[in-house]
Amino acid sequence: MGSQNRRKKTVSDRSSSGKLCHRVWIAFLIVSTIVLGQGLAGADALEYLSPWSIGTEFMYSFIDGQMGFDQTPTGFGTLNDLRSDLGLPQDNQTFRVYATMRPLEHHMLRVFGSVPELYQAEIRPQKELRITELPGATGTTTTNTTNNRVIVFPVGSIVKSQMRTAQFGFGYDLDFVKGPGHAAGLQGELRYIDLRVSLADPDALAFPPPGGGDTGTNIGYQSNIISLDELVPCLGAHAQAVLPFGFSHMFPELTLGGYTRMSFGLYPGYVNYVDIQAGLQLNSGSKCGSRRFLVAKFGLEHESILHDGAARAGRVMELKREGLTCALEAVF
Repeated sequence: MGSQNRRKKTVSDRSSSGKLCHRVWIAFLIVSTIVLGQGLAGADALEYLSPWSIGTEFMYSFIDGQMGFDQTPTGFGTLNDLRSDLGLPQDNQTFRVYATMRPLEHHMLRVFGSVPELYQAEIRPQKELRITELPGATGTTTTNTTNNRVIVFPVGSIVKSQMRTAQFGFGYDLDFVKGPGHAAGLQGELRYIDLRVSLADPDALAFPPPGGGDTGTNIGYQSNIISLDELVPCLGAHAQAVLPFGFSHMFPELTLGGYTRMSFGLYPGYVNYVDIQAGLQLNSGSKCGSRRFLVAKFGLEHESILHDGAARAGRVMELKREGLTCALEAVF
């Protein structure tokens, strides 16, 4: 029933958003072509950096954000905090996997993804949660002045809240600086972001009654209040370096280094995506140019997703994560 919860766009909205999207894609392709062409012109065979790697990453983070859904200009729907209003857990865990392939010294291809996450809670709201529906929608409802059917979760009632999220995508790194254990440059990514938040009565039906009529039992059905299902192009920068000293004679093959990676969405007017990582890495080789070694990474990460359908007159979703990351990468 997610389609019932989408704000209807006018022809002018679709035309303007389509033109903006096309302009963004054209600019992205032009920049990518120029950068890729310059990089290929100066491409070298592999000398310092290894041809491929696989890794896994764990993130323990704290979430913050809000959600709301409104299809009326009077602002009938409420804006709800993910933790205080919806009762979603403050902390969460994210598991990711990734792999890289470096066909040339300056160029690297990446694929990455996260294990789908599910967080849910059963709460008694401290304030009235109001969700505007399209005309004729069924459920535990009241009727507003425009005769639209709306779902209202009263104060003290039992409500189920749920959040699902997952990501996967691929990227391309162009390293302008390279050396034994050193690399820095720009990257481009295409990220698929799946983020869904829903509210429901504890005894909610999976679908509305046949025919869409009211059963008379005052039982609602679960609706995807927010459903973000987007492919987001991103640009960013990255760097890594190994410090020129080891850990004495006890661990001659262990070296210390640092890394950072930043990605920013190209379409901030619709889906604003930001991801920033930075930390330290331990390498089990005398230099990162060793053909086989392990890398253990420990760092901090900030990830932010902001989706505002129409300046808070439609679907509004904001999710922020800040926490610790640790990764283990095998380099070959």
